[in-house]
Amino acid sequence: MAVSLIKDNPLAYSGRSLLEIAMESSANLSERTFQLGRELDETRRELDAATFVAELFHEAGRQLALDLEMADLTIELLRESLDETRRLRDERERVLRDEVAYYKNLADAR
Repeated sequence: MAVSLIKDNPLAYSGRSLLEIAMESSANLSERTFQLGRELDETRRELDAATFVAELFHEAGRQLALDLEMADLTIELLRESLDETRRLRDERERVLRDEVAYYKNLADAR
């Protein structure tokens, strides 16, 4: 690595020994490695947080799906109840019409 540094920028390293250049390169490499380690730790924490949020959204989605299914069942029951109520109303109206006709016939017969 020291050779490539000297080759890329020879004036910056003129008059210095290879040992000095290698020690500086090693220090720079250590600092960069430390920075990358911190960035990796931060990325892992952010990934853990994002994973936690994704799991929360997934669970909320599952709960909403269950709620939607329950709402669909409730709507179906209400529709069946409404149909039954309409059937009973129609039957009651028919019975009342029949009774009115019966009493009207009785009244006309007198």
